[in-house]
Amino acid sequence: MESPGRYRYWPANTLYAASQDWFSPYLSRPVRELLDAGPQAQWLLRSPRNADVCILFTDIRGFTDLSRAIRSDTLFRTVDACIGRQIRIIEHYDGYVDNFTGDGLMAIFEGPQMADNACRCALEVVTRALPAVRYGETALAPIGAGLHRGDVAMGTLGCESRRTYTAIGDTVNWAARLTGFARGQDVVISERLRGALTAEIAERFAPVQTDQGRADIDAVVPVYRSRRS
Repeated sequence: MESPGRYRYWPANTLYAASQDWFSPYLSRPVRELLDAGPQAQWLLRSPRNADVCILFTDIRGFTDLSRAIRSDTLFRTVDACIGRQIRIIEHYDGYVDNFTGDGLMAIFEGPQMADNACRCALEVVTRALPAVRYGETALAPIGAGLHRGDVAMGTLGCESRRTYTAIGDTVNWAARLTGFARGQDVVISERLRGALTAEIAERFAPVQTDQGRADIDAVVPVYRSRRS
């Protein structure tokens, strides 16, 4: 059976798919696809490729205060539930998780519909992914998200004892910076990404004025924030 992934190879065998399903969730989607290539897998994993992608970062606002206010086991269950909801939404919009960043994550979207898919996903994540958890008299702080589109290098980083398949580059760095600029339940996107959106989705984002406290991002670069419904 031909691989359904973007690499489109014929699997050398079905050993991995048939016997290692329990292990699959520990691997990103590109790695799972490439492993089924059999003897070619090692070469494919170590061969960097350039790609035009959308990068999404999310995190929970006020997480440091939350971690001081509730028990560690409750904190872990809360973050686990939040991350799980985000993953399901991301996969629904044809994205995949590249890595986890403590109380948040980094996800990648590829393909012709990636701009709209990434923005629809982010808008849903910040409004629906947070579990209904309270500590004391304060509700759990909401999620913020940042999105950017551009070129990345995708491939394997590490050494013989530990490796990971990931994306790196300025696009990733900018997406992370935009996330830091997002308030709770905000999605902040770059001008380049907004220019690739259909009109329906683009209308859901308003320009951020340069006089609104943009201390942590280059003020000459236009960015857009999701409109509150």
